[in-house]
Amino acid sequence: MVEFLNKDKAYAEIVSIVDKAGNEVVLITPYIKIPDDLFERLKYKDGKGTKTVVVCRGKKLASEVKSQLKQLRKLELRFDEDLHAKCFYNEDSMVITSLNLLEHSQQHNREMGILINRAEDESVFKEALSEAEFIVTNAKKDSAIKSMFGEIGKEVKSLVDYQISDRTEKTNIYKRTAKQGFCIRCGKSIDYDVDAPHCLDCYRVWNKHKNPEYQEKYCHRCGKPRKWITKAKPRCSACYEK
Repeated sequence: MVEFLNKDKAYAEIVSIVDKAGNEVVLITPYIKIPDDLFERLKYKDGKGTKTVVVCRGKKLASEVKSQLKQLRKLELRFDEDLHAKCFYNEDSMVITSLNLLEHSQQHNREMGILINRAEDESVFKEALSEAEFIVTNAKKDSAIKSMFGEIGKEVKSLVDYQISDRTEKTNIYKRTAKQGFCIRCGKSIDYDVDAPHCLDCYRVWNKHKNPEYQEKYCHRCGKPRKWITKAKPRCSACYEK
């Protein structure tokens, strides 16, 4: 039987859907800023191999939220600027609600929803699932986002290159430009590589939080102190144009 949910029960059931997800959990919400407790559960499930699919409005997605989501190794992020539905489901249960996945909505707004279980309402569940899958399929996949595996691969490459002192011994597996660059955090001279713009010591510090939008100090190409330098954008505007 379909179950009515008030705001608190709706959020509790969303948490339960994440906890009980097997291969996949889907979060459809126009606006998203995942509460810390729920994101820790998503990270735990991610470590167990559960895929997380997020569909939201891309133009309203804050950079810090995108950076947070990129911590999930098995993430599929999709955008739909016309999205208004809020729906959260795994293989067996679905919550359809007015509640956006925002801490503010959870704490302040007046919300409600319903819970549908496949075992108890299979026909309703399948009908709702068909529409939800249609929304997911037609949302535009974010091709720019990279899984944590991809980020780790790039940084492992930079570490390997850093530890090889004799440049003549480098293999073609780790091709690097011979041009000199500078660490965007401390200004130290390093190899020029926009994908690995930190020296080893500064990378270890950055790697604790992995925020590509964190404000750094020096242009990776010219080495001059500049504003708005980040790992995602390691060159000043003048060097970027060159």
